[in-house]
Amino acid sequence: MNDYVDQVIQEYLSYLEDGAPEPSLDHLTPEDRALAEDLIHSLNAGRGIDPYQSRPSLDALLRGTELEDALAVPTPVGLSLDAVRIEIVSSLGSASEPIVDAAAQAEGIQSDAVVRFGALRIRVQFRDDVPTLEGLSQIDPRTSAGPVFGRFPETAAVVVVIGDPEFSSVAIDPYDTEEFIGTPDGRTYPPRLTRPILPLYDTLRRLADELAPDLSVDAGDHHQPIDLTAIIHAECSRAQAMVVSEGKKARTDAKRETWHAFDEHQLLVALCEEAAAGELTESDLDERITAAAAAA
Repeated sequence: MNDYVDQVIQEYLSYLEDGAPEPSLDHLTPEDRALAEDLIHSLNAGRGIDPYQSRPSLDALLRGTELEDALAVPTPVGLSLDAVRIEIVSSLGSASEPIVDAAAQAEGIQSDAVVRFGALRIRVQFRDDVPTLEGLSQIDPRTSAGPVFGRFPETAAVVVVIGDPEFSSVAIDPYDTEEFIGTPDGRTYPPRLTRPILPLYDTLRRLADELAPDLSVDAGDHHQPIDLTAIIHAECSRAQAMVVSEGKKARTDAKRETWHAFDEHQLLVALCEEAAAGELTESDLDERITAAAAAA
């Protein structure tokens, strides 16, 4: 999306939210106008919808229907290490036997169990005070998991579990406890749950696949090898060309002065090759980009 379309969308958001005049599309090229109209249609279709709201619970969906009587609060089965042990081991394997989180409990931090999966350390939090799925969907991730990540930063995720028959649960990672900037409005929003509520077995399996995917190659795999070097060079050339093209159409002084002369193909290739080889850390990336910007 170029600057012209971006400006129109920002003006249209002001029209929807603040009562500003509706922007004109007459100055746009046919291609930009079509893009702007598609985006405006999406904005109109989404009015009144909160994109950051957690998914509705089954209780909320069936309330007021003939199935409402089936939504009685289930009898809690009781939360304990022994109660969830089978679910955890079945999901992650025998090497992931849960143990009591004595370190957290000694400091008064709400974490009941620690589970190791490979190099990952996952903490499990029992919530006897949350009896329903709806209540679980409304927990504040910062309040629930923030103290755990603050004291034990090596924790990959906190899994919050309630005592229904399926041990319904939701995984929270460190980023879920922070405020975030929404798009396209650029506003700051409070922390919210980003993963679905699932039975404990499925939550752990999904979390393991997300944080530590199995990238091993089947011995019977006879696919043609991928020429990663050629792909990296082609994509970096394409990315550089896009920046130069956008720079020629830019309206802001900073973009006009720098983007149209962007010539960092070798830097892009080097960064991609090091990232593909697992040799580029986030701090290294920040330092390399900062140095390149300073030298430009």
